[in-house]
Parts: sequence; structure tokens; C-alpha cells
Amino acid sequence: MDREQFAHTVLARVRESGIGDAQYSPEEFSVRLGDGRVIFLGNIFHDCEHLGPDETAERVDAFVTAVTGPDEVPEDWESVRPMLRAVLRPVTLGQDGQRPLHRAAFPFIDEVVVVDLPRTRSFVSVDAPAEWGVGADEVFAAARANLAALAKPGAPENLAVVRFIDTGDAYSASWLLVPGWLAGYAGGEFRPVAFIAENDSLLVVPDDPELLPGVFEMVERQYRDAARPVSPQGYTVNADGAVVPFDEAGEHPSLPLALRARAGLATTEYSIQTEYLNNTFETYLELPELDIAPAYAASVNYEESTDGAFTSVVWGEGVEYLLPETDVVRFLRRDDSGDVELLCTVPFPTVVEILGLTPLPTIEPTRFEARDWPDPAALARLTAADIER
Repeated sequence: MDREQFAHTVLARVRESGIGDAQYSPEEFSVRLGDGRVIFLGNIFHDCEHLGPDETAERVDAFVTAVTGPDEVPEDWESVRPMLRAVLRPVTLGQDGQRPLHRAAFPFIDEVVVVDLPRTRSFVSVDAPAEWGVGADEVFAAARANLAALAKPGAPENLAVVRFIDTGDAYSASWLLVPGWLAGYAGGEFRPVAFIAENDSLLVVPDDPELLPGVFEMVERQYRDAARPVSPQGYTVNADGAVVPFDEAGEHPSLPLALRARAGLATTEYSIQTEYLNNTFETYLELPELDIAPAYAASVNYEESTDGAFTSVVWGEGVEYLLPETDVVRFLRRDDSGDVELLCTVPFPTVVEILGLTPLPTIEPTRFEARDWPDPAALARLTAADIER
């Protein structure tokens, strides 16, 4: 069934549902209802393109029932499944309310699932899979499969500067979740580098050392000014074709720019979390969901060195902390004169190993409970591991 036949099939079903004034718009590939609502057909056409007549009819019936009724999420799995989409969002999404169903995609970036409704998108809750009678993995799999049907493939010979702008139903900023999609641009002279500064834009460029500096600078501005920012980082493919942050992909002249973007994203996401945690402690004197006593949610510091940008956190004597996971920890205390002195600067993994810190459950991005100042033996080991001696 081609696009025109499919559109008229949907139009007929809409009219059968009681909306006799519905009209088809070939230019928009949509059906416009008499009350002004517009039903875009691109997603459902992709969903049905390779199905048989009976299954297509079932999908169309479920789709029309959903879009001609109230803008509400269907209650049954078969109806909602073709409407699911996987999207990329910052890790702090929903931290001040109900977190949606999510799993880690990249550092500080989660994969979440939305329901693609006619006029809006609805985040899938953590409880929704059980209500639909399926597991979370099945929800993610369906959402990715639906997303894959929308992704436009690329080829290395076409790689120059390619920008995809989401018009509302393409979900292009999340195509990095489709296995092999970005790798479709690999194989030429340069590796592909993708940027998702905000949730309706995807930029793919070659890792040309002459081009990337300007791109990183532009994306940083776009991320900083975006109403719905996602990430300032670049993402490329490794030897296995998997998508990885550019700072994890080996040596490159633009590595300092990638490290700057990495540290900037970490600082931004932790600053959002820091404000939330400290406000919560001030209001409730605990984290209600974890029964954690008040502690100081330390801020992440952005720093630069000759080796590139990095993140740090200060651990001062006499303060109980929730420590963010940074590149280094700076240990400070007051000397006999009352002046603050820097005792040592230690890589975070080393601090965790020496002090036996463990991450707090459910808090994202990761934090570690640090109530007690290191004892003399542990402090001696930390001092011996000082990277700035």
C-alpha cells in the first residue's frame, strides 16, 4: 500500500468514526479534522509499511480510535505500543516530581519513552509497563523499534554538515539510539560526530580538525540558550560502531573541546540536582524517598588545566556531604592559625577505593554519602595519592 492509498484508508476510517468533515492534505501527509486538529500520518505509515493487510487494519483502527478521541494515552498495550518513541533527555528530567521510565544512554543523558499523541507527547511512567501487562524491557524495545522506522539512513560519501530539524513527529534528535544509525555515516575519510544541543535538533559533521572547533563553539551557545537543552557534547562511533561521547573516542586535535563539553554538561546537570537536594533538605529535613538525614549537597566545580577541562569537588573537614562524582576531590581543612589549607587533590576513583564509599541508590546523577572526615591512616593514603604534589 503506497502513501496515497494508506492516507485514504485512514481518512475513510476517520469518517466512519463519525467525523464526516475530515479532509486529507497531500502536502502535509495529514488528515485535518473539522475542529482544527491535524493528524500527521508519517509515523503510523512507517509503522504499517511492512505489515500485512489484516495487521495494518488493526493498527489503523487503534490509531484512529486514539487520535479522534481525547488526547489521552491508551490503556491497553496493543493500542499504545505503536505510539511509543524512545527519546534522549538529561538525567535530571523529572527529579523535582515523578521520574519517567528511564535508563542510562550516555553520561548524564537518559533514554526515556514517550507516547506520541496527536497534539502532544506524554512521558511513560515507571508504573506504566505493569499497568500494560509487559516488562520495562519490552516497552523500551517497542519504543526503539518505532524510532528506527523514522530514522533516515546516511552514507559516508554524503558526510559534510547535515542538520535534521524535528517538525514534531520525526524525533531526529534521538536517532543516536537506533543501533547502527550513526555508524551509517562512518567509513569515509572522517568519523561522524553528532550533536544534540536541544531536543528538536540533530547535527552530524565529520571530525575534520579544521571544522570541529567552530562546531563545538556553536553547539555550546545553542545548548546554553536552548529552552529544552540536552547536551553540548559531541558523539561519535568506536571501532565496534557503537555511539560514544567524543572525549572517549581516543586522541584527536579537538579532544580539549570535547573535554570542555563533557565537564560543562556534568557541571550543569549536577547544579540542577544540587539545588533540588538542598531545597528538599531545607523543606523536609531529609530525602523522603531514601530516608537520608540532612547533608550538604556539594557543588561541582568546572576547572581547566593544560590537559583540558575537568570537574572537582571540595571536601572540607567537619561537614557532612553528599559528594557528586567528579574527576578529582580536593581535601581542605583549617590549620592551627585558622587558615584554610589544601591537603591534597585525589582522583575520585582513588577516594572511593581508600574510603570505601558507595553510591546512594536511586539518586541520579550519582552521589556518595560522606559523613566522616578520613581518619589519620586514610588521610595519609590520600595524601600519598595527591596528583598535584
